[in-house]
Amino acid sequence: MLRAATSLARSAVKTEAALGSRETRVSLDSLKDAAQRIADRPGQRHIILVSPGFINPEQMQEQMAIADKAVHSGVVISAIDARGLYTDTAYSGDGRSPNHTVAAATMQYQQAEAAADSDVLAELAYSTGGTFIHNTNDLEGGIRRLAMPAEYSYMLGFSPQDMKYDGKFHHLQLKVKAAEELTVQARKGYYAPGHEADPAEQAKQEIHDEVFSYVEVQSIPMQMHTQLARTAGNASKLAILIQVDVRHLHYRKVDGRNQNNLTVVSALFDRNGNYVSGNEQVLKMDWKDETLESQLDSGVTLKSELEVRPGSYLVRMVVRDENGQLATQNGEIEIP
Repeated sequence: MLRAATSLARSAVKTEAALGSRETRVSLDSLKDAAQRIADRPGQRHIILVSPGFINPEQMQEQMAIADKAVHSGVVISAIDARGLYTDTAYSGDGRSPNHTVAAATMQYQQAEAAADSDVLAELAYSTGGTFIHNTNDLEGGIRRLAMPAEYSYMLGFSPQDMKYDGKFHHLQLKVKAAEELTVQARKGYYAPGHEADPAEQAKQEIHDEVFSYVEVQSIPMQMHTQLARTAGNASKLAILIQVDVRHLHYRKVDGRNQNNLTVVSALFDRNGNYVSGNEQVLKMDWKDETLESQLDSGVTLKSELEVRPGSYLVRMVVRDENGQLATQNGEIEIP
């Protein structure tokens, strides 16, 4: 019976741990999506997270990455512990008082769980310059307090020297003078990358971030035009023509030719900002001098096609060359 009970307990623990890990990932993905959506909006950007907290033992790097992105985008995350004032009580499954050993162990686990739940909320807030409100039942007052901007705030930068690419957590400590008069809220540390940054991965991430942004950039002059054609059924085909001025590109000279790669991404979003569809093209340019000269006036034109249904949409275009030059443009379209 003891072996059977032990097996059942371990199975139950694994099931609960898997469910908790899945819920944690959903919570972090939702927070990441919210921060990304408001990152390029004008004015102050502030996310207020009202939650009883959650335990995050396996996805701390993802949590830190969200905080990093929020800081770099000027997004502040504050948190309110939705549990308010609460107390820990020992559990008794059959309604009877448990023995002292069980009660003490249960209380210890409950206290550890409550502290871990709060740690996630506090770390998200303190890592982004926000405020963590807890141990209060005045949730409405807490929200009003968080809605008021801080009277003073400071952004401190830190660049590690001779950083080791070990993927480990490195602690940071911030000290100020006259500490008895001040409360310091700062991140506890950072995760070092596991390897040096891959230029291809960096370019891919940069393009991804720009697709879900709303800011228009014109490092590379370009023009976008759209054409609509009916297809069978209730769908339509949207043709997007992108004309790129190649005179502002920088080329590598290889065997007398001018080389550069141009990545063009077309994305379609619905009226609520949800991603609908998109595609990517890569134009590999390997031109002789005379070919490049003949292209200077007309530039290059690329065509992208997307199937759409009736509705209101935002078309987002992102053009990036291998040197990091960017061009982005938005366009609204109504499909009858």
